[in-house]
Amino acid sequence: MRNNYIKLVLVLLCLVSVVYSDTDPNDWTILKAFRDGLENPELLEWPATGDDPCGQSWKHVQCVGSRVSQIQVQNMSLKGSLPQNLNQLIMLNNLGLQRNQFSGPLPSFSGLSKLQYAYLDYNQFDSVPSDFFVGLESLQFLALDNNPFNATGWTFPMDLNVSSQLTNLSCMNCNLAGPLPDFLGSLFSLRNLKLSGNNLSGEIPLSFGVLPLQNLWLNDQKGGGLSGTIDVVATMESVSVLWLHGNQFTGKIPKSIGNLTHLKDLNLNSNRLVGLIPDSLKNMPLEHLDLNNNQLMGPIPEFKAAKASCTSNSFCQSTAGVPCAPEVMALLDFLDGLNFPPRLVSSWTGNDPCSVWMGVTCDSNKVHSIALPKYNLSGTLSPSVAKLGGKPAPSPDNNPSSGSSNSPKPPSQTKGINSNPGDSVEPAKQKSKGSTLVAIVAPVASVAFAAILIIPLSIYYCKKRKDTSQAPTSLVIHPRDPSDSDNMVKIVVANNTNGSTSTLTGSGSASRNSSGIGESHVIEAGNLVISIQVLRNVTKNFCPENELGRGGFGVVYKGELDDGTKIAVKNGVWAKVSDFGLVKLAPEGEKSMVTRLAGTFGYLAPEYAVTGKVTTKVDVFSFGVVLMELLTGLMALDEDRPEESQYLAAWFWHIKSDKQKLRAAIDPALDVKDETFESISIIAELAGHCTAREPSQRPDMSHAVNVLAPLVEKWKPLDDDIEEYCGIDYSLPLNQMVKGWQEAEGKDFSYVDLEDSKSSIPARPTGFAESFTSADGR
Repeated sequence: MRNNYIKLVLVLLCLVSVVYSDTDPNDWTILKAFRDGLENPELLEWPATGDDPCGQSWKHVQCVGSRVSQIQVQNMSLKGSLPQNLNQLIMLNNLGLQRNQFSGPLPSFSGLSKLQYAYLDYNQFDSVPSDFFVGLESLQFLALDNNPFNATGWTFPMDLNVSSQLTNLSCMNCNLAGPLPDFLGSLFSLRNLKLSGNNLSGEIPLSFGVLPLQNLWLNDQKGGGLSGTIDVVATMESVSVLWLHGNQFTGKIPKSIGNLTHLKDLNLNSNRLVGLIPDSLKNMPLEHLDLNNNQLMGPIPEFKAAKASCTSNSFCQSTAGVPCAPEVMALLDFLDGLNFPPRLVSSWTGNDPCSVWMGVTCDSNKVHSIALPKYNLSGTLSPSVAKLGGKPAPSPDNNPSSGSSNSPKPPSQTKGINSNPGDSVEPAKQKSKGSTLVAIVAPVASVAFAAILIIPLSIYYCKKRKDTSQAPTSLVIHPRDPSDSDNMVKIVVANNTNGSTSTLTGSGSASRNSSGIGESHVIEAGNLVISIQVLRNVTKNFCPENELGRGGFGVVYKGELDDGTKIAVKNGVWAKVSDFGLVKLAPEGEKSMVTRLAGTFGYLAPEYAVTGKVTTKVDVFSFGVVLMELLTGLMALDEDRPEESQYLAAWFWHIKSDKQKLRAAIDPALDVKDETFESISIIAELAGHCTAREPSQRPDMSHAVNVLAPLVEKWKPLDDDIEEYCGIDYSLPLNQMVKGWQEAEGKDFSYVDLEDSKSSIPARPTGFAESFTSADGR
C-alpha cells in the first residue's frame, strides 16, 4: 500500500512538471502566426510539428516560465509581415527584428508594459499605428531607423511621455515631420537622441537644454530643415557628439559653448551661422570640428581641435591666425550690434572695407561714412565706430536703432527702438553732416546720370541688333554623297574672313538636282550638313596626321575643302547625356570602379573625393554643377571670387531657394524675362537635386532628361513675323512640315551659285561669340 502511494505521488509530480514547461497557448498561437506570416520561415529553423517553444527551447525564442520574453531574429533576411496581436505577448521584454525585410504596418505595442528593448530598424514597415506607444512604461531602447513610415510624415505622440526610463531613441530616415516635440525634454533619462535625415522643422525646444544627452543627431533634415539659433545646445553639459549640419540654423555660435567639457565631435556644416568664432570654441580640445559652409566672419582661429575645417565662410583672411584689419574688426563689431543682418553679411566680406562693401564710403582708403537707409535695421550702434580712421558718420536712416556711437564727437541725439522714420544718428558738427550727405548723394547722382546715358544706348543697340540679324530666307548649299544619303555628321566650320568659328548641325529643308556639284541639299542658314564621303576626302580618311585633339566625346580632325575653307570634324562618337563624366572610365558592364582620385576640382562629388569610388551619381553631381554654370555664367571654382562664392555649388545652394537672389545670380546674357524665369527656376531646382550631399538623394540621369525635355519643347526658334516671312509654319505637326518640303523638291533655286562652295557656309549667327571661351560655350 505504501509503495502504491509513493508511485502515485511521483506520477503527479511528473504531470506538474510537464504542465509547467508547456508554453502558454496564447503565446504559442502568436508565434505560430509570426511564422505563418513569413515568406521564408525555414530560416527560423523552428520545428514544423512542435508546439512548445518554451519547453523545447526553440531557436531565437526565450521564455520566463511558460511566457515568451524575448524574440531575437535580427539580420536573418526574413521577409513578411508581423501578426497584429503581437502586443498580447504580455511578458515580452526584448524584441530584436532589426536588419530584415519585414513589411506592412507595424503592430500596436500598446500594453507591453514589460517591454524594455525594441529593435525595429532597417526594415520596410510602412506605417505606425496611432496607439503604438501607449503604456510602454518600461521602455529603455527604441530603434525605428530606416523604415518608410507614413510617407506623408508623422510625429511622436504624447503617449511616449510615459516612457520615463527611455535612454535611447533613434528614428533616422523614418519620415518624421513637423517641429521637435517639446515633451521629449521631460524624458530626463534620455541619453541618445538620433533623428537625422527626416523632415523636421522649427527650432530646438528650450526644454532640451536640461536633458542629460550624450549624443544629439539632428543633421540633414530635408525640406527647410531646422532653424533658429543654437543657443540651447550650450546648456547641454553632458553632450559628447553634436551633429546639427545640413539645416538652416542662424545667429551666432554661443560664447558659452566652451562650457561643454564632454564635447568631442561638433558638426555645424551647411547652416547660416554668422558672426565671429568665439575663443571658447577655438580652445576646445575636440576630436572633430566642422564649420564649413556658413557665413562666419572675422579671422580664422588656430583651433586646438585634432581635426578642424571651416571653409566656405566669409572670413577676412584665408590663413589661420592672421588678424583682420582694425577697420574690418570695428565694422564687424558694428554689425554685431545690428544682429548681423543677412544682406550686409553677404556683402561685407574680405579684408578691405573700401572695396565693395555695401553702404561703406571711403576717403583715402579710410572709412568715411556708413550709409544704410531703409534697410529695416534694428539693434544698437556699437562704440567701435569710434575706431574708424576716417571719422565715419553712421547714417541708419529709416532704421529703428538704439544706443550710441561713443566716438570722440558724440552724436547730438540717441534714438530709441521706436524712433520715427527719417530720424538718424547725427554728429554734432554740421561739417561732418555735410560730408556724409555728399557721400550719399554723389553716388546716387552718378548712377542716375549713367542710367540716362545707358538706357538710350541700350535701346539703340537692341534695335541695331534686330535690324542686322540674318534673314531666315538665306539659303546654303552643301555637297552630299548620293550613295550614302543618310551618312551625315556634325562639323565645326571656321570662317577665314574674320577668324570666328561656329558649330553647325545638319537638318535639310529642301533639295534639287544640279549639274555643278551633283546632288545637294538646300537648308536654312545656321545649319550645315556635309556628307561623310566629302569629310573623308578632306581629312585623308581621318588620318592621324590631321588629328587636332582628343576628348571624352571623341577625336577632332582638321581638313580643307576644295575652295580652301578650313574645317574641324568630330568623328565617330555621339555622346549621350549619361556618359559624359567619370563613369565613362568604368569597365564595360560595371556600374562603378575604384580608382585613384582624378577629375576637375569644382565638379567632383563629395563622396568621390573621400572614397575615390566612381558611380553614376558622381556624374549626376557634375552635371548639376554644369547646369549651375549655364545659369550663372560662372566657373565651377574660381579663387578670384569672394570666398563665399568661390565654390559655385555650395554658393548656389544658399541662393537657389530665394527667387530674388536667384534672379540676380542669373547670367545677364540669358536676358531673363518673367516668362523664361519659370523654366530657369525649374533648372535651378534640378541642379540643386543633382548636387545633393548624399548620393541617394540625387536623381538618375533619366529623371534629369525628363525634367529638361519639356523645357526644350517650349523653345521657339523664330519670331512670328519672321516665320510668316520665310513661309514655314512651326506650329504644324512634323509630318505635315515634311510633306510640304517634299512638294518643294525639284524646284529650281537659280539664285544660288552652286559652283562657289563658300556660299554653303552661313554667316555667323547674330550674337555668336568671336572666340570660344567657357562663357561662349553656353
